[in-house]
Amino acid sequence: MTCDHITLPGGGSAIVCSSRRRQRCKCGRPATLACDWKVTTRKSGTCDAPLCAGCSTSPAAGKDLCPTHAVAFEAWKAARP
Repeated sequence: MTCDHITLPGGGSAIVCSSRRRQRCKCGRPATLACDWKVTTRKSGTCDAPLCAGCSTSPAAGKDLCPTHAVAFEAWKAARP
């Protein structure tokens, strides 16, 4: 559970807790996608970096890559005969 401290207009404050963390892309926009690059060291098996549609690269239908892994994907493609 995540909790945020909110300052109210009258000068008071409140603590708002939620069981769901709001994911944001590195650019600050709401994340609606996650990076699908395979990462064997992660339990999920993929990078899972939160992404917005503007920062995502889609190498195939239903697959999304973060900017870092989009560069790695291009390098991987260039190294193949």
